[in-house]
Amino acid sequence: MKLFALALYLLPLSVLAGYSQTLPKGVRNLTFRLIKTNTIKGSYNAQGQPEGYSINSKINADVLIGLNGSVDTYLNGLSPADYNDFNFGTFEGNATSDVFAQALGAGYGITDKITVYGFIPFYDATVDLNLERTEKGRKNVGSSIALEGLPEIDVRIIQNLFVNYYKYKPLGKWEATGFGDFEFGVMWNFYQEDDLGLLVNFGGVAPTGREDSPDILQDISFGDGQWDNFIEVGGDYKLTDDLSLDAWTRYTLQYKFKKNVRQPENKDFPMTEKKGISEIDLGDKILLGTQINYSIDDQWSPSLNYIFEYKAKDNYSSNSPTADAINESNTELRSHTVRLGISYSTLELFKQKKFILPGAINFAIQSVLGGKNTPKYERADLEFRLFF
Repeated sequence: MKLFALALYLLPLSVLAGYSQTLPKGVRNLTFRLIKTNTIKGSYNAQGQPEGYSINSKINADVLIGLNGSVDTYLNGLSPADYNDFNFGTFEGNATSDVFAQALGAGYGITDKITVYGFIPFYDATVDLNLERTEKGRKNVGSSIALEGLPEIDVRIIQNLFVNYYKYKPLGKWEATGFGDFEFGVMWNFYQEDDLGLLVNFGGVAPTGREDSPDILQDISFGDGQWDNFIEVGGDYKLTDDLSLDAWTRYTLQYKFKKNVRQPENKDFPMTEKKGISEIDLGDKILLGTQINYSIDDQWSPSLNYIFEYKAKDNYSSNSPTADAINESNTELRSHTVRLGISYSTLELFKQKKFILPGAINFAIQSVLGGKNTPKYERADLEFRLFF
């Protein structure tokens, strides 16, 4: 069971103006983007309703064995029925995360209609997991001994549960930095008229990012561990001299890979100490995007963008069909995202020899407005583009 799953979709980094525009032959593009999310407190669940990130568990006798000598003596003296009935209560852990990312991209115009590009993100993520006991249990089964006097009993029991019994890393604050997956592709502007342009973009995604660990509940992956291929088709249409519309769709094929994962046996409580190798197919993805752009003048252009993303259900194959079914549950994803942006370009000023460098600065804010099994968050992007 993983608390967090987060993918920060990045719009193409080597586009000039409209969606179908490619770099002129021999022209290079460097792009640097900063991305900051708000504190992520939850996600949209399988029913599309917002809910917080949390874990919970009842503390039974098996969890307490080895924690304290007097507790061991007490528990070992219980009958098998009383031992199985023992319950020290319930705890809950609530988690939040903060993510900051940087992305570096580059493009090169092979011809006036063909551009090759690549980009890679670098993540800095923090997760805070706060634990509390939410329900007292039936402690004194078969005896009058009281366990309330143990020092810091709640924290110690919870950590004992995960570290010694389920073999996870300690709960609490988690931090990591690292590269994400590397995307590379070729953009081909195969049709261009005065008011309409069409482009196809095809390429791949290399698994260069950090994968999540089966031994850490509260970590965030920076990559998903397998190679992808994608094809994206779209275009732009000039509605008026100042107004244009972009639209595109991308299909991503995710290849199977093998990984050592947890193999839960109970869908209501998926935490387990069991691990095994599974062949995993993360499910193919479809993305639909539309964007309307308005040119205030040669330099300033605001835009409004809507993105719909869908990922098919994961498929697990291992020696445990029960674990496969549990790991596959709630892995079908949908999200609806709205993005508002503003762009400042120096291209025309450079052509008029009024500015030293051709480039652009773009700023955008976006929000995930709805979805299924997907994080609920807002984010801000600041991007710098340079052409030479």
